[in-house]
Amino acid sequence: MTKSEALKAMQEGQKVTHRFFTSHEWMTIENGKILFEDGGTCTISDFFHFRSDSIWENGWELYTNTNNHGNK
Repeated sequence: MTKSEALKAMQEGQKVTHRFFTSHEWMTIENGKILFEDGGTCTISDFFHFRSDSIWENGWELYTNTNNHGNK
């Protein structure tokens, strides 16, 4: 899924992961901020400020306990 699709999914309360995340990492949007699996938060603009390269435009998927990016 694209970055735009991932942002929409997170705004709807879904958890997403990225191909560069480890198998247990996910994020969602809560109260207008990104919420990570460890409870940390940051603004959407801060997160993507450091991830502005085109490699972050794709590679998103909905997080499930079984997706693990092909890893067990």
